[in-house]
Amino acid sequence: MKYFDHAASTCLYPEVLENLLESLREDFANPSSQHVLGHDLREKIESVRSRFLKLLGAQAQDFFIFTSSATESNNTVVLGLNLNAGDTIVYSPADHPSLTAPIENLAKKYKCELKKIQLNTDGTINLDQFSDLLSEKVKLVALTHINNQSGALIEIEKITKLVKDKTAAHVHVDAVQSFGKIPVKLSCHIDSMSITSHKIGGPKGIAGLYLKASHKVAPLFLGGGQEKGMRSSTEAFPLIFAFLTAAEISIKNREFNFNKNVEIKKTIETRLMKAIPKLQFSFQHSSPYIFSFVLPGIPSDVLLRHLEIRQVYISSTSACSSKIVGYNPTLAALNIPEKHHKNFIRISLGVQTSIEDAELLIHEFIKVWDDLKHMNQQA
Repeated sequence: MKYFDHAASTCLYPEVLENLLESLREDFANPSSQHVLGHDLREKIESVRSRFLKLLGAQAQDFFIFTSSATESNNTVVLGLNLNAGDTIVYSPADHPSLTAPIENLAKKYKCELKKIQLNTDGTINLDQFSDLLSEKVKLVALTHINNQSGALIEIEKITKLVKDKTAAHVHVDAVQSFGKIPVKLSCHIDSMSITSHKIGGPKGIAGLYLKASHKVAPLFLGGGQEKGMRSSTEAFPLIFAFLTAAEISIKNREFNFNKNVEIKKTIETRLMKAIPKLQFSFQHSSPYIFSFVLPGIPSDVLLRHLEIRQVYISSTSACSSKIVGYNPTLAALNIPEKHHKNFIRISLGVQTSIEDAELLIHEFIKVWDDLKHMNQQA
């Protein structure tokens, strides 16, 4: 089996699985209990929290909240800012639905004004248009460091500084596809940031939300007051510990894995373009972990099924958008013509991906192309 859908989810590091199993056996107590077992777990959680703040380059007084998913983290920020009618939100419809859906629903419910970020053809932000969106009415600017569909990478420090120079808005960054893979510097311009575990070799069901000490986000969940009152729910320490293990391994090996995947991505792109001139690559300023393209004439679902028969796994869109049929608003926001939405392909690499894996992908992809190119005269 050759797996090229790491942007959707990754397999566990062996060390993560080992730590997770041990903690599930040993750390079964409730961290809020008054006895020594609960007290010990509480101290362990605070130690892990401090280590995450250090990994992010945050200040000691800042907050790092453990959540169940990046979706929960994004929703917590969007719904917790208590926006009112007339407030303006700046966002990109090309971003993950865990960010766009709560923004659009909130705007509709409370009559907030939405201003959409325009993207260049390479998936980067049009800075002139973006600057024109900013005013004192803007209360939230939602950004994604690396787009999960295109892999397009934005200049996060430059863009967030521009926001703070022109507004007093809360700046939220979805760093799900960059954390542990590409450095994300927390500066005075970022108020909150979402990261997650299962994109970096950790388990599902655990994620994180960074909040600057001066944040004005209200909690999404109320109850027992866990997570400094920001996320009431019994903490799942085994998952928290496994998340930290995955994060530390990923960051320790980040530069090596980055450089390796730069070369693997280049090899795949070059060889596929040589064999299949019809391929259209649009997003050149992108992460080495994600690259996408259009293959005119061949429906992506047909291509995926034929590769799957050969035990090669890629995707056509993000897992959270996989049920969309026909017109895809995310692809439209990425400037992909509607006639090509059914032909969109995403390949995403992981730390386990090798050049041998890439060679097999190239071989099988070209073989499937040769079998299917008769399907449409466009091919």
